[in-house]
Amino acid sequence: MHPPPDSSTAPRAALADGTGALPPAIRAGTRMTVETTPDGTVVVGGEIDSAGAPRLYRILRAALDRHPEGIRLDLGGVTFCDCAGLRAFLTARAAWEAHAARASRHRRLAGHAAPTPRTPFTLGPTSPRMTRLLVLTGTGGLFSPPERGRSQ
Repeated sequence: MHPPPDSSTAPRAALADGTGALPPAIRAGTRMTVETTPDGTVVVGGEIDSAGAPRLYRILRAALDRHPEGIRLDLGGVTFCDCAGLRAFLTARAAWEAHAARASRHRRLAGHAAPTPRTPFTLGPTSPRMTRLLVLTGTGGLFSPPERGRSQ
């Protein structure tokens, strides 16, 4: 009886272009697209997985730094999101909450009582798969529903 072939290198060897690199469609992190618009909308498309989640987290944090009042998420083009992708959203949200709590304390100490939004994320268009993930994980309530007058 022969041992099974080592499948960890078989796909790489079969797909390599001679340089040992995988084609762009197979490389980690190339299936997700993220664009931030000037108004603070973060448009995410494709597959959010463990390879792209760190990049998504950095982009969300940068958008929240520029728009501390909150950002709009357009997830209409998301075709897949694993736990690492969901963690990117939740970790960015937690970091924003910690920052907002500190800023709120400073405002109160200075005699200003500006309200802090409930959540940094307002949902825009959301794909059926992303909606299902938010419902199944019970995390949908951590995002504000779409704003009135905006299409979804």
